[in-house]
Amino acid sequence: MNSYVRRSVYRAVVLCALSGPLSSTATTYLYLNSQPGDFVGGGIKQTLTPADGTFSVSNGANTVNVAFNTPTYSQFWYLDFGSPLSMKFARGQYVSAQRTPFRGPTRPGIDVSGDGRGCNTDTGQFLVSDFALAADGTVARLAIDFEQHCEGGSAALYGSLRYNSSASQVARLGVGRAFTLKGNTGTSDGVVEIALSMPKTSVVTAHYATADGTGLQGVDYEATTGTVTFQPGVTSQYVVVPILGDRQPRGNKTFKTQLNTPTGALLGAPSASVLIRDPNINQTVLAMSSQPGDYIGAGQQYLITQSDAVFTTNTFTNVATIQAQNGDYWDTDFAGPTSARLTAGEYLNAQRYPFQSAGIPGLNVDGAGRGCNTLTGNFDVLKAVYSSTGALQVFSANFEQHCEGQTPALFGWLRVRSCNNSL
Repeated sequence: MNSYVRRSVYRAVVLCALSGPLSSTATTYLYLNSQPGDFVGGGIKQTLTPADGTFSVSNGANTVNVAFNTPTYSQFWYLDFGSPLSMKFARGQYVSAQRTPFRGPTRPGIDVSGDGRGCNTDTGQFLVSDFALAADGTVARLAIDFEQHCEGGSAALYGSLRYNSSASQVARLGVGRAFTLKGNTGTSDGVVEIALSMPKTSVVTAHYATADGTGLQGVDYEATTGTVTFQPGVTSQYVVVPILGDRQPRGNKTFKTQLNTPTGALLGAPSASVLIRDPNINQTVLAMSSQPGDYIGAGQQYLITQSDAVFTTNTFTNVATIQAQNGDYWDTDFAGPTSARLTAGEYLNAQRYPFQSAGIPGLNVDGAGRGCNTLTGNFDVLKAVYSSTGALQVFSANFEQHCEGQTPALFGWLRVRSCNNSL
């Protein structure tokens, strides 16, 4: 299952570093440590200061943009960091980041480019250990340590940015926010990413433990403790917390994962929440299971909730179109065989919407840049509720889709403001 991550809110003029020692004076610099094979950094290790050129910083509600250039532009760097779109940029650990201008709305963003080199796509993580705004809303202080990978490659560009900040350049541990969907029975995995802000040549460890929030141990999740260990050069580890499943509609719950007693690094963002979504209350969820050889799903499993994506719903007479924008832009189209509205029932022998023959149901599920030229399939509408103006308010359907007449299938289920148990 795909699992992604999240956010934090702040408001202040003067904020201190999350933890760790401060240098004696505020400094401004950009440190770059590029591994061999990293396209953007080209293997460099360099520190740039105001003595080398000009730094400028701008910001919005959920982004911070930093630029550096030498007087002759013999060197120039641009760094764009973003929080999920619904949250203000703030201190904390950001994991599973995508390229900032094109990130999914619930994902953090990272985009470091320079000297004419940049990523088409990137992934990474970053820790904001110091951030403050001046009275006029501009950035007064900023400290970020980051890791970026271009085009899905393993080679990393590591770096540290300090802007009028006294936060020292040392390795810090941070917990990323996480989410999971509760099952109906047994346990499922709640996966929490713990990140190290920069690679170390020695082992780093920390103790972790869960703590109740609105979710309770023994009721919503199993209390979990242990030690996370980062071998030299490793910057990400994962902790699995068992989530207790049942069919009781108790609502979404949260609990915390906390770090303490670190060795070899400081604590940067020592605590973050895990959201447990309850499928027994009304939710919007797209789940897909792709068989090996299926072109659309590429043989993977997908779980996309409102923690991953922004969902939009459109109704065109006999068609329900639901889109999930999570950076991969998944589209689902369900069309009836006549001009009447979709109602509960089975729709068999569907063809690709909007090219289906007259009197034939239409179906189309595509995303991540992949779509069928032709398809066959079936879908079962479990529930469809419309407003007085004809807008789709509640929708629940299961589907099966085959691309280009092939045997491998993409199976899935979609719930829009609907629960998985009571239809």
